[in-house]
Amino acid sequence: MLRKNTGPFVGLIALLILALVGCGSPIIPAKTKPLVNVYNGCNAYCTKVGVVGLAREINKKLIEDEYIVVEPKNLSNYKVVTEIVFNPADEKAAKDIQKTLEVGKLIPQQDLSAGGVQIILGMDSVVGAFPTMKVENKILILNSTRKKGLAKEMTITIDRALTKKYPFYTSDDADRYYYETVTYYPPSLEASAKEVFHAVGMGRMEPVAKLKDIVVVLGLEFDPNTKKRLGLTDKTETPETRIVVDKTDFTLFVYDLSDNVLASFPISIGKNPDLADKKQAGDDRTPEGSFTVSGIQDSAGWMFEGRPAYGPWFISLSTPPFSGIGIHGTDEPEKIGTAVSEGCIRMRNEDLERLMSYIRIGMIVDIRH
Repeated sequence: MLRKNTGPFVGLIALLILALVGCGSPIIPAKTKPLVNVYNGCNAYCTKVGVVGLAREINKKLIEDEYIVVEPKNLSNYKVVTEIVFNPADEKAAKDIQKTLEVGKLIPQQDLSAGGVQIILGMDSVVGAFPTMKVENKILILNSTRKKGLAKEMTITIDRALTKKYPFYTSDDADRYYYETVTYYPPSLEASAKEVFHAVGMGRMEPVAKLKDIVVVLGLEFDPNTKKRLGLTDKTETPETRIVVDKTDFTLFVYDLSDNVLASFPISIGKNPDLADKKQAGDDRTPEGSFTVSGIQDSAGWMFEGRPAYGPWFISLSTPPFSGIGIHGTDEPEKIGTAVSEGCIRMRNEDLERLMSYIRIGMIVDIRH
């Protein structure tokens, strides 16, 4: 039986492998991009505008950029602004994802596991995901209160006030309570949005790039009874306050400017058992010092190990040189009063809702040991 002489061929392959490997480097570079979870946060809105598969379209874009993606899921019905939630260690990847999607508010979150980025799609992602869709601007009214018939009444009020008529979507209920009425609008429809805003007569306006429609969310200003039942007060009636977090006693205090205690709540802090000041990123300590509230995010859709673990709100704190530290809720209320977080301050969700009536952007938060 004749045998082919494979020696030269094998030698050539060996030389090629050595050339590719070099001094011990792998032929195929290791994946450095984090795992990405995509959630559709505007499922009911997609139904209204006739869009199917929003999260899957976003996943396709990410796969083209060589991200590893998880099977997308529906999360909520009427999120307006897309959020990209990430551990500070994954900031570069989050910014790259934002460029790919051309939408998304970047939200660092210390308690989120490193190596994973969450995208919660809002209404502002729809047109970018389906660039060929026919765009017809409409108005959507969402009732975030429990006052029956409010959205329909407001639809009639707004329709009568508009000089340039716009069609309306069928009004609906928002996913959660809004403390303040908000009129969201694409910058190109600012003039019409101002007419809508004046017809509503409450709240504030907020431009959202890439948004297709004008979206009005009717807040608890329209339902004082619900606000009272939740234990909330109008911010105009609330004195100037500051927050003090006592790490030793696992307690958050709300003080007025005369140092009277207005409220106190049990909390959890960083799980490092020494309870000391934060020294470096990832040390599981809650930082100490005098900080300020830098932002408030709707965290109801933020996930941890497949669970909505952050409660209704994330109160961001400016804690240089560290980022992603804040006050938020929990899906594990039984652990409140212990050292359990990655560095954030956790509260029971119902306590967090009550704290919200005192929260203002820029207010002082003192954390001490």
